[in-house]
Amino acid sequence: MMGWLLIIDGGATKTACALVHAESGEIKYTTSTSGSNYQAIGIASATEILQALLANVQHFLQQQDDSNIAVATFAMAGIDSPKDHEVVSAIIHNAVSALQLKIETLLIENDAQATLLGVTAGQAGALLIAGTGAIAYAFDGMQIVRAGGWGHRAGDEGSGYWLGQEVIRAIFRMEDGRGEPTILKDAVYDFLRIQDVTELASWLFRPSYTNAQLAKMGVFLADAVTKKDSCAIQISMRAAHELVLLACAVLGKAGYQSGAFRLYCNGGAIKHNPLIFKTFVQEMKSKYPQIEVSLCQHQPIHYLIERTKRAHDSL
Repeated sequence: MMGWLLIIDGGATKTACALVHAESGEIKYTTSTSGSNYQAIGIASATEILQALLANVQHFLQQQDDSNIAVATFAMAGIDSPKDHEVVSAIIHNAVSALQLKIETLLIENDAQATLLGVTAGQAGALLIAGTGAIAYAFDGMQIVRAGGWGHRAGDEGSGYWLGQEVIRAIFRMEDGRGEPTILKDAVYDFLRIQDVTELASWLFRPSYTNAQLAKMGVFLADAVTKKDSCAIQISMRAAHELVLLACAVLGKAGYQSGAFRLYCNGGAIKHNPLIFKTFVQEMKSKYPQIEVSLCQHQPIHYLIERTKRAHDSL
């Protein structure tokens, strides 16, 4: 089967796109735009973002000898239920139809589930993603199970959003005199270009505020940890423990008890904070001595490309 493989990684913070030549396997085109999780930005905005992205794809394909898309994988955040899948499918089909793209096989999956199938190459394993949100999937060779990913209002403990929220809460407690001093205050105030706590409170309720913006506040933790900031260390340790609970939950659903098994970790919240990852590994190894824990070495789009190639090869 000739043509192209189209991969869309629709996260809460960013939507990445890649076009891969189906025969050579070479990446010929990449682009990205803002997040397209409809639960965070609404159906209309998600549709608009995908249509604009696909218009760029269409423009590239019109300059090629073959514009046929053999397999398209839309790995989208926000697919947490059959109803979500129905909504996201409608968004995607509307965007594809509006541009009259030719797609032979269309895959629409939760982004973490699709990444799991790519990172494990279809073998048994588990994937924990701590990005803007937090979710875990495990594959026992027969079925895929999931834990977490229920959104910032109800969960996502240990995620980038949760970290950002804890950073902001620590600043409010410090300013009130309810909590200990922390250098996180200076980092956040400098980043937002604000002077005091009232401006911070106002920032949280601006019309332009997004969950992704709050998640960015968590990036200051790693530097504060290296400077021995007690508050940053405590937040990081709590995040690691929450992610351990999430990983153990999904392993339990998969029926894992002992033996060789690989757990992959991805997402900025765990990859960019060495203390979180170190603590996470220590706790997981104490519970499951034979488990292998490793950080994903590539961006999620890389694993989604592998997942799409395997789907194409099976046709």
